[in-house]
Amino acid sequence: MIRVNLLKTDIKGGDRKSAAAAAPPVEARPERAKKSNTINLIFGLLIVVIGALAFLQKKALDTERILLADAQEQQRVLTPVLQKLELVEMQKRFLQSKIGLIEELRTKQSLPLQVLDTISATLPEWVWLLEATFKGMTLDIKGRALSNIQISEYSTVLQRSGLFSEVTITSSNQIVVGRNVVQEFLLKIQLVRPAVSAKGPVPK
Repeated sequence: MIRVNLLKTDIKGGDRKSAAAAAPPVEARPERAKKSNTINLIFGLLIVVIGALAFLQKKALDTERILLADAQEQQRVLTPVLQKLELVEMQKRFLQSKIGLIEELRTKQSLPLQVLDTISATLPEWVWLLEATFKGMTLDIKGRALSNIQISEYSTVLQRSGLFSEVTITSSNQIVVGRNVVQEFLLKIQLVRPAVSAKGPVPK
């Protein structure tokens, strides 16, 4: 006799289905969420780094602008000082040329010292002489001034001194000396023989 145990088979089949239903599903979402959070964190760090670099660059540019503004301000302040120093240097050269002129006039016994005193004492501010040449009773003076007005004033004062019969501005040209624009001029002066203070014979 052959027995078939159908009940046991059914029970086993039912247990398998119950076990399959009771087993928890495989969860893959937490791993994906972890990767997504890591990527977001990296992007966040990149944004912070880029923002920090942009801030530092802006700060450096602001510092450079401040330094540039300070340098421009210092240049603006120092430019007039440098110009004044150049004018002082011009005056120094004038004094040196004046000393040379005195020595030159001293070597010429025919010239009255009154002429030297007059052309020096009547010299306006910021007008200086470069050379003086005597030819008979004619005195040629070469000099420089900051403007034609000063040259005109100088020639007028010389004319009124009583030592010269005629004072003529023969030329006045604008030149650049260092950073300054000046007028270089030539004066032709006819001398009147002084009644007093003549030193030695006057050439004819």
